[in-house]
Amino acid sequence: MSLSKHTKAELLEMLSSQGIDAKSTMKKAELIELLENTSAAENTKAAFEAPKPKANTQSETKPNVSQPVFLVVGMFIALAILAWIIL
Repeated sequence: MSLSKHTKAELLEMLSSQGIDAKSTMKKAELIELLENTSAAENTKAAFEAPKPKANTQSETKPNVSQPVFLVVGMFIALAILAWIIL
């Protein structure tokens, strides 16, 4: 995709979407150069970075089996203490 086919407004929009604050007074060639340099820098950075680990989602993690056991035991103890207090 050739950047020279885009309008100056489109180039400014591309830069702003990448978080780069470009001035509207810049020439189209300057905007293209800035975009190309940014893309090249991102590609180089990505090549040297280790891949980010995939975040665990709820469906991918196994439920902790001990949680329901602790809940049941805790409720039993609480009921036993309450019954002891009442009686």
